[in-house]
Amino acid sequence: MAMHRRPPLVAAPPEKLLRFDPDEWPAEQWWQSCELYGQACMAWVKTHPGSPLGTALDVLREKHRLYEEHRRAEWEASLGAFNPH
Repeated sequence: MAMHRRPPLVAAPPEKLLRFDPDEWPAEQWWQSCELYGQACMAWVKTHPGSPLGTALDVLREKHRLYEEHRRAEWEASLGAFNPH
């Protein structure tokens, strides 16, 4: 295979960018940790196009998914407080 046809090598993102763990992004509130994580991911994809994190749009989608997942978990927990089953 010709050298000019090989795909470019893509740098692997740091492990802490591959999944969100609020404990790795210390802040007073959960949403602040999520914002720090999103900013770091966005900075990575802007400087490393084609990385496993995807594009800037993928980062925004993932951040939105995290917010919705967290919102739903809090909502379900609040339902448990009213339903003692």
